[in-house]
Amino acid sequence: MNRCMNRCKNFFLRFCCTLFLGYGFLVSIFGSTHYIRATTDVGFKEIMSDSEIAQALINELFNRVGLTPVEIDTTRHGRLEVPLQGHRSFGAMDYHAVTSKREHIIIEMQVIRHNNFDRRVLFYAALTFANQEFEGGEWAPQIKDVYAIQFVDYSTQGNSAVKYYEMINKLPLISGQGGAIPSLETIKGIHLIQVELKGKDIGDIGFPVQRELSDLEWWWYIIKYSDQFDGGEIARCRELGMPEQMERVLHRLEYDGLDPKKQTEYLKEVENIDSYSNELKRIASEGELRGELKGLFDGFIDSDFQRISLRVVNRIRNAGKSYPRNLVEEVGDSYVTEGQISVEQLRDFIRLLEENEVITG
Repeated sequence: MNRCMNRCKNFFLRFCCTLFLGYGFLVSIFGSTHYIRATTDVGFKEIMSDSEIAQALINELFNRVGLTPVEIDTTRHGRLEVPLQGHRSFGAMDYHAVTSKREHIIIEMQVIRHNNFDRRVLFYAALTFANQEFEGGEWAPQIKDVYAIQFVDYSTQGNSAVKYYEMINKLPLISGQGGAIPSLETIKGIHLIQVELKGKDIGDIGFPVQRELSDLEWWWYIIKYSDQFDGGEIARCRELGMPEQMERVLHRLEYDGLDPKKQTEYLKEVENIDSYSNELKRIASEGELRGELKGLFDGFIDSDFQRISLRVVNRIRNAGKSYPRNLVEEVGDSYVTEGQISVEQLRDFIRLLEENEVITG
């Protein structure tokens, strides 16, 4: 009886060992490791929590804009919260570091567009500049430069106050006495650097990678597409000369490497980002349909309420789109309210859309 049990036990152990090794083989071949998005708060914190990786990213960017590479004080880097005066709350910087020369570097990763993002960037930079420790002596040697870097995962379409890769290190200062109009001087020491991950200079790095990249481009590629990586893409990147350090970055972005609390936080963040993105797409699509509907209504009126533009209808058909009935009625009601068409004419318009099979609902 015992011998039989031992045989069963040994067989079970061998089976489990074989299953485990087989799973490891499949993982190594098919690359089933799941990587999180580097542009999320969770992902970006995971990358920047490694001081060597953080310093490498900063210096690659500094080299790009002609700045001297820095050495980060590993005891003074990470996420930083600063009190907001009169607000009873804190402002959080995604990353803050002090260099060996006591300069300050703050970094923000922004995925969702905010109208006042540039103001927030300047506020944090100025706050960091003003909150430096002053130990007496001459002012100039004590007050160190502040570098505020922003990664934005959207295109500013030329509307950003901080241009792509442009350094702004001059703030106008008015001084003088007796009401005289003084000449403008400058405060030097606050540097603003903005990187658009969908900007024109790096927008051509599509996925999967098709060419050799510079060290800085590898950073952009990983940051933009980390959640799409698998074993096959890693092998392709190795053949194209991806720096070994980039594999360290990907390792820090492994979903299974996160503790359960971070996994939950990440999934919730992705859901919010995707909901925002889908809403933008919906609004853009609806806006396009509204424009086309207005064109159809105008053509309907110009034709003395007899027909609609077949050219536009064909374009809609070719694009595989259609008009939701509630949207047609909403746009049509505005024409009725303005007295351009009657309720009966609106019904005729809807009937024409039905006959052309470009209306749903």
